[in-house]
Amino acid sequence: MNYLGRRFLRSGKVKDIYDAGEDQLLFVYTDRLSSHDVMLADKVPHKGEVLCRLSAYCFTNCSASGIETHLIDVPDQNKMLVKKLFLIPIEVIGRNYLYGSYWKRFQCGEVTLPEGTDPVLAAKLSEPVVEFTTKLEAKDRLITEQDIISYGWLKPEEIEQVKEITLKLNELMSKDSKKAGIILADFKVEFGKDEADKIILIDEAETPDSCRFWDASKYQPGKTQESFDKQIVRDYLERMKGWDKKPPKAGTKLTKPILPDEIIQKTSQRYIEAYERLTGRKF
Repeated sequence: MNYLGRRFLRSGKVKDIYDAGEDQLLFVYTDRLSSHDVMLADKVPHKGEVLCRLSAYCFTNCSASGIETHLIDVPDQNKMLVKKLFLIPIEVIGRNYLYGSYWKRFQCGEVTLPEGTDPVLAAKLSEPVVEFTTKLEAKDRLITEQDIISYGWLKPEEIEQVKEITLKLNELMSKDSKKAGIILADFKVEFGKDEADKIILIDEAETPDSCRFWDASKYQPGKTQESFDKQIVRDYLERMKGWDKKPPKAGTKLTKPILPDEIIQKTSQRYIEAYERLTGRKF
């Protein structure tokens, strides 16, 4: 079936979404690239295919472990047919290590670490932490469980269910990572609801875009870690373009490529390596 003959609905940072009929959507994963909440004009070869195939791999493992997902089929290497659900407008963050924005907030005295955690950069947390941010704003904003209840997005018992699923998913992905010699430092996931209000895992999972992966053989607490994702791009933009101090306004879409070929090729290679190591399959 020519799904692309279906009605186009919208584009996200990476995916184009089509109405596939019969309460189904078609996700087309593209090679688009974003950083610092800015959409770049540059493309990363094979990125969309890696995101689609890794997500399908994870969703299949989830279903076998009792976690319901929106996956129906993968009709092509960068296309996924999914159930049409009601989007819960939050992103759920799972953290295993003291890093990224969590580290910055800790330094500012805004975070209380789980008891027994060594207070140094990239230290393993004594237990996983689950946090929440907004989903549909130009720049994600940290919110509390009470905020979610006040906005009417979830009931207290539904928040507990989301946290339970997130922690179970964390265990599944961490097992894959460990076998691959990779550390799952943190990740983000999204959820939806069906007509019976059942909470279902959606969007993507276990990808370099949704997870912060580190090479376990190079891990060393107290220093910046090398990631299997677009960290190369972020580092380049901050070092060469000054985006660490003055990035473009969140939501900006650049019209001209700004990345050198070397950065693009290295990023593509990292995505492919992440796929091969996590799945044990050749790309």
